[in-house]
Amino acid sequence: MKMGGRRVQRASKISNAVSIDQRPGAVALRQEIGLWETDNVIGKQTDKTALSVTAERITRLTVLSLTGKSTDAKTKVVIKRLTTFPDRVRITLTADNGAENTNHQEIAKKLGVSVFFCHAYHSWEKGTVENTNGRIRRHIPKGMSIDTITENQIKTLEHHLNSTLRKSFKGYVTLHTKRSCHQIRSSRVCCCLSGITWSATSSYGGTLGSWSSWE
Repeated sequence: MKMGGRRVQRASKISNAVSIDQRPGAVALRQEIGLWETDNVIGKQTDKTALSVTAERITRLTVLSLTGKSTDAKTKVVIKRLTTFPDRVRITLTADNGAENTNHQEIAKKLGVSVFFCHAYHSWEKGTVENTNGRIRRHIPKGMSIDTITENQIKTLEHHLNSTLRKSFKGYVTLHTKRSCHQIRSSRVCCCLSGITWSATSSYGGTLGSWSSWE
């Protein structure tokens, strides 16, 4: 059965898929850093390209990559992007039942993460990446061909998403803050993702300009 341009199983037929029901409760509570969610954003049905979106649940750090629609393409791009982060911030990965996620065991082995699958059509069970997809759709509306988008444009969009002020924490946070800690549920946590330090109390130090200034 197809949904949103992708083939999704009503009841997961992905071999050895582990249900989100078995995911540790701490993941839902966002109690540690390294809890990732992944999805694909699709353009036109005739496109050969999709946009792989992977987001971390606490920091909202987002990594974007143009990729093919195949299982192998999705597997390679997730591994490639997440291997740039330290082992300690690669704990879980939550995905849906799209066919592109079939090679989840290879991802788990290469990244050292536990991979969990949402219930069919329960997109809210990976709410962080779904929220991120909504932000992406402001710039890549449904029906727009992703085949026409360049790598430089995706890099600009990724930077834009990671530089946007967030009120999710006690204060505003962006990717490019200067301070050492951010505050989550009244406990201070120092977080370094690939050399990036976060702060809940810093102010935004710059702008990217309008989205129309794609290079």
